[in-house]
Amino acid sequence: IKNYAVEGRDYRFVNGNNKDLRYENIQIINRYNGVSAVTTNGRTRYQVKIHVRGNIHVGTYESETEAAIAYNKAVDLLRKAGVTKAYTPNYMEGMSPAAYADLYASVKISSGVRNYRCE
Repeated sequence: IKNYAVEGRDYRFVNGNNKDLRYENIQIINRYNGVSAVTTNGRTRYQVKIHVRGNIHVGTYESETEAAIAYNKAVDLLRKAGVTKAYTPNYMEGMSPAAYADLYASVKISSGVRNYRCE
């Protein structure tokens, strides 16, 4: 659990007891930075936001992996635009570099991030 995680949004206690800190009682809901699961009409999608001066919507994606890579791409684009904030990119465990590169190249990022300019 990240130190800034919020109960109910990023993790939950399986048995409802927030004093029971056993590993098996904690369910991680949002594993990646900037990624939130959103369920509408029984369908779960993954929304990505990144904070610069306020939250910027990066996009909404079908898979959690695609959303995490979109966050990483947004970090890279913002750094190229001159943003100096120390973002922590998502680590993609078990994914080959080639698969990561293919998904990174194909993931779409909102114009709000692509066109961001430092003042």
